[in-house]
Amino acid sequence: MDASSPSGTEWFFLLHAATRPAGFQDIRVYGRDGISDARLVWKVCHECERGVISKISLSPEVQRQGLGTRLVDRALLDGPGYRWTTSSQSPDGRAFFRAMTARTGAEFAAGARTCEHILESRPGRHKPILDRRLHRIRR
Repeated sequence: MDASSPSGTEWFFLLHAATRPAGFQDIRVYGRDGISDARLVWKVCHECERGVISKISLSPEVQRQGLGTRLVDRALLDGPGYRWTTSSQSPDGRAFFRAMTARTGAEFAAGARTCEHILESRPGRHKPILDRRLHRIRR
């Protein structure tokens, strides 16, 4: 399944789901040309009700089209009402996460401490699948 950007570009969202509790999850966004336009990496600990955005990156061509918001909204589906943090943030990232905090109520504190389950989690992902949950998220 695909989704379109405001500019009409079609995107495909491939999810690499976590293979263990509090494990890495990774969504990569591709255009029809097969080039990766964006990526989001996050972890969620249901036991401690915490989440962390480890990485979000968007190519300049797809910035300010709602894609970053859509990706973070998807991560939040895994931990609604949880305490969310991020890795360190660039100046653009700080502005983005301030806007996300205002929009969602999640704090997204940069570099804040997470729980031991997230800290101890090691890499490991399932084979990618199309993430159909992203297609139901509205801006």
